Amino acid sequence: MSDKGMFDQLNDALFAQMDKLQSVRPDDAEAMAQAIEQSKAVSQLAGNIISNASAAINLMKFQASAGDTMERRAATTPKMLMGHYE
Repeated sequence: MSDKGMFDQLNDALFAQMDKLQSVRPDDAEAMAQAIEQSKAVSQLAGNIISNASAAINLMKFQASAGDTMERRAATTPKMLMGHYE
């Protein structure tokens, strides 16, 4: 994956999909139906990514409230929240 953060990539993908949807001719019913289905799939995937990140953030909040040290929290912080993903 590139040096760009996962959430930046997600944002770019969502805007690219929006551009693609807007570029379809309204009178091309088949292309419009395909673009709408693809947009639904992209939207669902984006929602799953966001839910996953939210769960990771909630874990970090819990760790902080439980008194975990900064070193321990840094060691357990999901890579997706650190700007890269391997």
